[in-house]
Formats: sequence, C-alpha cells, structure tokens
Amino acid sequence: MAWWDYMDVVGDDREYEWSLDGQRWLQDAHGRFSLTHVAGKALEDAQPDLDFLVGAQQAPGAQGWLPASFRHCPQTGTALTPVRFDRQQRWLPPYGNGSGRRVVEGSCRLDGAEHTLAALYRKLEGATPRSLNTAHKYDQLPRKNGLNFLVANLGGHREALFALARDGSLFRWQRQAQEWAALLPHSTPIGRCSLPSWAWGVSLREVGEQQRLLLACDEGATEVRVDPLDGRYHVDRCPGRAIAAPGDLDDQVLIPQQMPDGSFSLVARHNEQWTLHPIAHANPAHLQGLSAPLRDPASRRLLWIGAHGYLSVKLGAQLDAQWLSWPAGAQARPEYGPPFVNGYGIWQQLFEGSEQYCLRLDSDERKEVKGSRLSTGHLNYMFNVRLDAPWGEHDVDNTPTRREVVYPFIEFIDSQYLLSVRVEWPSSLQQFFGNDQAIDSQFCLERVGQPPLSITLKVAQPWNAQWFFHDNALWLYIDSTGALYRWDA
Repeated sequence: MAWWDYMDVVGDDREYEWSLDGQRWLQDAHGRFSLTHVAGKALEDAQPDLDFLVGAQQAPGAQGWLPASFRHCPQTGTALTPVRFDRQQRWLPPYGNGSGRRVVEGSCRLDGAEHTLAALYRKLEGATPRSLNTAHKYDQLPRKNGLNFLVANLGGHREALFALARDGSLFRWQRQAQEWAALLPHSTPIGRCSLPSWAWGVSLREVGEQQRLLLACDEGATEVRVDPLDGRYHVDRCPGRAIAAPGDLDDQVLIPQQMPDGSFSLVARHNEQWTLHPIAHANPAHLQGLSAPLRDPASRRLLWIGAHGYLSVKLGAQLDAQWLSWPAGAQARPEYGPPFVNGYGIWQQLFEGSEQYCLRLDSDERKEVKGSRLSTGHLNYMFNVRLDAPWGEHDVDNTPTRREVVYPFIEFIDSQYLLSVRVEWPSSLQQFFGNDQAIDSQFCLERVGQPPLSITLKVAQPWNAQWFFHDNALWLYIDSTGALYRWDA
C-alpha cells in the first residue's frame, strides 16, 4: 500500500489523519503530529512518554512525536531509530541482576550500567572539587520512604523506572514530565511486602515482547501485568505467604512460600498457572529472614541463605528443593552480604559462640576467620581493610585498621568499580546493624584501591540505601529520609 492509503484529509486540506497499526494520528497544518486514538479508544489527556507507551519516535530536534511506523522524518528526511527495549538497560533489585550476589560481571549483561558508571567516574574524577556533591536531588517522591526501585519495560516499548512501595503502591517515572505517575489496580491491589531491603528482589517473566513482574507478597506469590496506557495493572496471586524474593534460572521463576495449610513449597508460574514443588525438611522456625536468591548456574541451583540454614533448589529432570541446616550451634548473618564464591566452591561465613569460620557448602571443609566480614561475594571488608578472601590475612603496617565500617553495595568486577557506604563506628558490626539512629554516612563511588568520590549524608540504617541505573545516570535512594539523588554521566 502507498503512504496515502493510511492518510485521510480532515478539517481542511492542510490537516490530515493517519491510521497506523491501530493508532490514529492527527497531522496539523504545521506538520506536527499528535496521537488521538489507540485501539479505537480516544486519548483523553496528553501523555508525556509516548515512546514508552506506544513506541512513538521523537522528531529530530525533539520537536514532538512521530508514529512508530515511520522510518524517516517527513519534514527533514532524517532516518529514525525505532524504539526498542534494551535488556542491557534493565536494573533489578536488590543489586541489579535480580540476585543476592552483589557483583556485576559480563554474565549479568548489564553493560548499560557499567558504561554509565565508567563515564560518570571519568567526568567526576577531573572535576574540582572531586566528590559526589554535584548530585541533582529529588524531594518529591511518591512516598516519604519504604520504596524499592526497578528498571524494566512492564508493558512498554522501552525500559522505564518503577517504584514499588511496601504497601504495594506502584508508580512509574515519566521521563518527559519529570514526575511520578501512579498505576492503579483494575481490581485486586498488589499488597504488602515485608522483606527487608537487602532481601527484597523481583523477577521478570517474558510473555511475547512484554514483561510481567513477579513479586513475593505477604498474601502470596504475585504476578503483575501492567497496562501503562490506561495506567492500570492486573494481579494474579497464589494464596499463601511468600517468605523470600523470587529466584530465576533457566527461564524458570521460583518463589518460596508458606501455603495456607502451613506447608512450605516453591511456587512457579508457567502457562498462566501456578505450580507447587514441596520443600523437603522445611522447619517453620528457620524458614524466615532469607536472603535474596543466589544463582549457581554451574550446578543449576538457586540458594536462599538464612540465619539457621539455607534453602537449596536444584533444577534437573525434576526440581529438588530442600532445607539444609548449618552445623549445630552455628548461625549466619545474611545481612552482612552473600557467600564468598571462588573456584573451589561457595563459602558461607558462620558464627558459633566466639568463633567465626567459613563453611564450604555441600562439605565439611571450613576456614577460620578472624573478625566479621562484609562481602559482595567477591570482595570482603573487615571494617576498612579490604581482603580478597574472607579468611585472608592483612599487613597492619601497610593497611592500618580503623573503626570505619565499609558496607559494599555493588561491585563491578570487570571495571573494578565499587559502590559503598563508609561510616565511622566505634563498636561491633552487630551493634552497627542494631543502631536505628541517624549517623554521618559517606556514600562512595570508587575504583577499587583508589580514593573514593563521596557524598556525606546523615541517615539512619545506611545499609538500606539503594543504588540503581536509569536514563544514563546513577541514582541513590535514601530510605530513612526519602531523598533521591541523581548523577548524569
């Protein structure tokens, strides 16, 4: 068909209406386009992010929108770039890849975040003064605090930033308008999630070219399907009480859950149905306070670390899910960070009375540790001292210890960047995590081993802050104050 087969003259001979892919566009006498109908439904209000909503393309010079079907600008002849979702631009909590491991590497396929961080570091490294104090600060958030952030498409044509409140309220950041829009339920609301920030995570399920959001809610495993054009979402729920964040491996998403009859199962979403896989040796007193899941692709396994043991799920001809307890008298502190992973296995730091050691999972092998460690799963910190392995020794003459807690949020292994917070602290790590008072906290971006770029903020529970990447920028959310900071690369 020729282009004029999609166009009708309306009003006068200089105003046209285009019908393209279920959309109707009005072209005025000046050549400007405006979207009037989608799938036969009239748009009542102007929408600021038509690229996300319907795949519209920005006209050269950002002068309005053009239909997604256009390959060239009708005014200038400039070739247009179709709007597409780029998986490398996503960012899933708590640490970017939807896993409890605080490490970004090549297998995570988060090149967008890594390139943004490298460009930002180069920009700030040469600035005067050398710091993170040049941030843009957003005070008008949809909630005072209790938010978690993710970047996904969720029904759109490109990635977008979403905020999910602890009470289940869902919001989308409108890039053009620079404001938050609330998404409302069609009927059932999402519901509350009580997981702590370091254990909260989400998974995405691909359905065609769209993504659906899988969550662990207090009312059970929940799938959310968003219709961004009408600003609403649909919920499908498996009744019960989700006890840990969803884990995904080999295109399967699994959510640990206590069922209404008190039993424990892994809940999976497949072909619009929920399926259950019982957890062997489940102990109701121990199956709580679990970390975000860790992927072990080599053994096709997912792990959720808890204080009294861990949930191990192996994928094979059949799914094998079982609870495994730590040695008698030993406990883990999953809020200190994920297990250390090296070429010999997965090592969990355990506390047994006054002793501390790392236990290699699936074995009795252990290595003694002097002092508590905070870990990314690759780097380890004993207060301000950086160690490659948690049981490593250090030279106090070359690296003197200070009573400064370094809490590592996210490590970029390939480029050796680290996002962390540093707090002067005179007492133990256990008392640090038990403190609810606001304290001076240095939030840092650094190349490992180099002086950090930092911004000092007075916040309570600084380990509950969230770093994320969106729109070629680094963002930092402070949960206790409800402030959001942004650094453009």
